Amino acid sequence: MHSAALQTQNASGRPTGGGPGRTSGRPQGRPKPRHHKNPRMRELARNGWLSDQHGAWTMMAFPPLLGWALSFTFSWLVILMLLAWAMAFQMFSAVCLWVKTPAKRRSRIVPAIITYGVLAAVPGITLLAMRPQLLWWAIAFAPLASSAIYLVWQGRERSLGARAASILAGSIMGPVAFSLATAEGSPASVTLHAWATCVAFGLHYIATVPLVRSMIRGRKDPRWAVGSTLLHAAFTLVAAVAWWFGALAIWPVIMWAFLTVRAWVMPTISRRRARPLSPKLIGFSELGWSVLLIVSLLVP
Repeated sequence: MHSAALQTQNASGRPTGGGPGRTSGRPQGRPKPRHHKNPRMRELARNGWLSDQHGAWTMMAFPPLLGWALSFTFSWLVILMLLAWAMAFQMFSAVCLWVKTPAKRRSRIVPAIITYGVLAAVPGITLLAMRPQLLWWAIAFAPLASSAIYLVWQGRERSLGARAASILAGSIMGPVAFSLATAEGSPASVTLHAWATCVAFGLHYIATVPLVRSMIRGRKDPRWAVGSTLLHAAFTLVAAVAWWFGALAIWPVIMWAFLTVRAWVMPTISRRRARPLSPKLIGFSELGWSVLLIVSLLVP
């Protein structure tokens, strides 16, 4: 899935979708990933072997690890799921790169798609044979993943819709991990507290999309900062309602209040500086906020 913390350009080195004056449709020209300084890493990213969106790795790993942590149970089935999910994530990234690459250059990406597809299928099929109830999750996951790929094909990789679809698809892995660790793997086995916890964390990544936009591409437009802050405030209210009904502890609500304050303060600082906050600094700061939110969600 693609990172909300690195929105300045896509794998072709040019912004796509979601901004003023951007045209839809598949981007033309050879993709040139620029997030890797090492030539070997650039080549691997160009051929689909590595995702060129570094922050996407946290979006891949954190939701299932959070769901597993909520269970307080060791499970080999969850380890098998994490392996299948990591390979499926890599395959998804390669497929997205393939659909936005000119047809004459797509062949170089096919080996990565096939390899990761096989590596995902082996543990995935094994897991489904042991826990066929997991197929219920496909009802939500398949439309979200398909929508994200379609929007990438349309040249709208950076659009809010594409990012929300990919984030929500990844967030599903939280309750999936919980259901595997505690029961047979079906959605019905997820407790209200686990649902609320995973939702509270997934909303954080959704809110990060306009937040990062307000500090980079939309830095000079204060409407992005206002919209991001209002969205954070709304999600804080959602967390407060969950706390009121006993689905969450008070700590995530307090953490969401801090996230809302930072949603206004950080873009304001970036806008007033002669040089905006760097994408690297923004990425690391968002990683820190994510870890703090996870801690608040796990504290009784």
